[in-house]
Amino acid sequence: MNQEIQPVKSAQIAIVDDNEAVCRSLSLLLRAKGYGVSVYDSGLTFLGRGVAPDFDCVLIDFKMAPHDGFELLREMRERGETMPAIMITGWQSNDLEEQARNAGFEDLIYKPMLDDTLIEALDQVLSH
Repeated sequence: MNQEIQPVKSAQIAIVDDNEAVCRSLSLLLRAKGYGVSVYDSGLTFLGRGVAPDFDCVLIDFKMAPHDGFELLREMRERGETMPAIMITGWQSNDLEEQARNAGFEDLIYKPMLDDTLIEALDQVLSH
């Protein structure tokens, strides 16, 4: 039986990436698809956001300084933040996907990504 996944529009998505061009393109794509978007240029900025808006999902870049994606997710979980997280990365590694899943990421998407790949991953995560 094939079950169609209904996207959750108006969901609030956080993007944490130190690459301005990536943030801009992801933000434009997600807003065009009906998502609310907040952009953070580092893990520190994201963690220091003050009164935390409720995000339905967070997209986290793997390679950032001073926090990489794994460190950021670990700190989020230590703070009690339970929102689903998807890792985005341009780095290729044989075991990165397994490491990401073991760390608690819902999915791993490689850059450059196809728009449909990202939207399908978000819709999958948000439908649970």
